[in-house]
Amino acid sequence: MNKFTQTVRDAVKYYMLHGYSSEKELSLWMLTLRAAAEDKATSEVNLVEVVTDHLRKSYDTQVNRGAMFKRHPGVGRFSVDMLRPEMRRELDRRIVASANLIKLNRQKAIDTTMSRFSGWATSIPPGAPSSPSGVIKVSQHIEKSAKQVAYEARRVAIDQGHKLIQNIDNVIATSNNAIAVQWHSYWRQPGYDYREDHKERDQQYYLMRDSWALKNGVIIPGSAKYLDEVTMFGEEVFCRCYGTYIYAVRGLPREMLTEKALSMLKS
Repeated sequence: MNKFTQTVRDAVKYYMLHGYSSEKELSLWMLTLRAAAEDKATSEVNLVEVVTDHLRKSYDTQVNRGAMFKRHPGVGRFSVDMLRPEMRRELDRRIVASANLIKLNRQKAIDTTMSRFSGWATSIPPGAPSSPSGVIKVSQHIEKSAKQVAYEARRVAIDQGHKLIQNIDNVIATSNNAIAVQWHSYWRQPGYDYREDHKERDQQYYLMRDSWALKNGVIIPGSAKYLDEVTMFGEEVFCRCYGTYIYAVRGLPREMLTEKALSMLKS
């Protein structure tokens, strides 16, 4: 049993036996609990390093190993290599954002633990002792949030990884003049908690506003219209949707091509 859990149980047992008698006494227990919670947080595996490592591995897979090219057919390695400094900045931004989120989540978990204990302890009348047989159950409820810090850090890693991929894709698409993107959702995957509106976007084509193809009158919006009219891939929390970017008019459905485009393709 770690020190934090033992401290929570000691505090719970004390109030079960003695009840709430004074604010001063409660403040002393709160200080003891907070110190134990802070010690637990700092003694755990460095979660920021774990998440940073996850993001760097994701970056390596996408950029160095070339997984991103599946979403950018037709874009050459040389074109992408020129963008490495900008993509690296996206990685650095994700690392900083992740570190801040982990610190906020950790502090929130500790504050929630303190709030639960205070609310429970002050509800017990003085001089009304009860059996300490329920110590473990009460303690588990009080320390629940603090025990989820590592779990929340893993969720941060996953979500920030998706956002990193989206930002890398945006850098490539913008720099290489993508004209459209096809939306892909994982709504068919068992157990995936998809958003209903994202399911409706699946396989839809969205145009990039002000692209060269639009300006030259060779494409028109389909039923889905423009990408900037919807939330982006990975923008919403735990969104795993992604896009396949299109750079040539022949990659779009016939109904999105104008007569001018069709004549160009025939010639």
